[in-house]
Amino acid sequence: MKSLRKLGGLLAAGSLALSLALSQTSCGGRYDGPAYAAADTNAPAEWSAIAVKAVLDASAVTPGGMSPMEESRAYAMAFTAAHDALNAIDRRYKPYLSDLHAPGANADAAVASAVSTVLKTALPSQAAALNTAYAAALTKLPDGDAKTAGVTLGQQTALAILAARASDGSANAQGPYAPAQAPGAYQFTPPFDFAAFVNWGAVTPFAMASGNQFRTAAPFALTDPGYTADFNEVKSLGEAGSATRTADQTQIARFWLENTPMSWQRVAVKLATERRLNGWDQMRLYALLQMAEADAYVASFDSKYFYSFWRPITAIRAAATDGNPDTTADAAWTSLEPAPPIPDHASGHAAAAGAGAAVLDSVFTGPVAFTHQSATLSGVTRSFVSIGQAEQEIGASRIYLGFHFRRAVSQGLKQGRQVGNWAVQHVMSPV
Repeated sequence: MKSLRKLGGLLAAGSLALSLALSQTSCGGRYDGPAYAAADTNAPAEWSAIAVKAVLDASAVTPGGMSPMEESRAYAMAFTAAHDALNAIDRRYKPYLSDLHAPGANADAAVASAVSTVLKTALPSQAAALNTAYAAALTKLPDGDAKTAGVTLGQQTALAILAARASDGSANAQGPYAPAQAPGAYQFTPPFDFAAFVNWGAVTPFAMASGNQFRTAAPFALTDPGYTADFNEVKSLGEAGSATRTADQTQIARFWLENTPMSWQRVAVKLATERRLNGWDQMRLYALLQMAEADAYVASFDSKYFYSFWRPITAIRAAATDGNPDTTADAAWTSLEPAPPIPDHASGHAAAAGAGAAVLDSVFTGPVAFTHQSATLSGVTRSFVSIGQAEQEIGASRIYLGFHFRRAVSQGLKQGRQVGNWAVQHVMSPV
């Protein structure tokens, strides 16, 4: 918020040389002037599709792919900038960061300008493609003061969020990690020889007060019956050559390998289109959804490196050292897919599932049936009778993959729901 106040003076010179006047007040306030019935806009759904494609293309040229933490952060910045731009045109929700007033600005131009400006910074490898999409979007709009004002407005809200997030700690998320040697302590996940995103739990959240606000309960003790049950479950269901994992469970495991922020974003667009949400409601939904996703990963990584609990692959191979007579070691055990090089507890995938579900449940009431196609299991469509069913399936997928103990999943889902509900209750409220 302080960054925005400093930014106001920088943006003032030259950026408002328009027939349209923009006024900036305190952060998080509202405009109390006359209401302006702006025309609706389809730009939120269009730019959601552009953003998802940009992330997929950026991930394809990034060694190791783009992490879900980085993906959700990019979406959250882009969509909050667009949300603030739309609400400067017609105040329907409280702004997140930029409290501007710009009735008469073209909404399509504002959204295109805001999203493209943010994503070109967050995804520099996609700058050319984003410029092409932006030019195509502006070509469809009539020239004039409204279009020019929309472009300027979107740039302002984009620059404000970029400035506010410039020192959020995400650039320093990788850090040294020295594994402890005691049973239960996280060891580097084979075949990796490092721990990733050690400091992500300290990244500044979008809505939460801090990364430890919703820290999970601890993992089970190694001699607890709950640990024994979880150990034997993942050892059986998560093994690469498992004879107990069903074909459907194997499909679920690989279907949900895709990053959860993209999964929920595509589901959100589908449901918003079916329910005919207007552009303002859509943009608020996408921004709130991705803020919750981003914060869920911050919360998850705070818990991960606070507890530094071993992954199933380490636990199963080293079970002879855990002091539990009911666990049996298997030195050759390996998971269905290679697990990420981060601690087990709690599951970030599950936390993101819970956070997204909480936001979607807050918007889409009543029966919500939908289908989804995965980016990581081509040609497969799965059907769901509720958002909660998909949420639970995303969580269970990590057990079927051999990535997590069930307690890591259940605690992650609970943590995600807490994060998502907090975001719904504390930001972008209707006015």
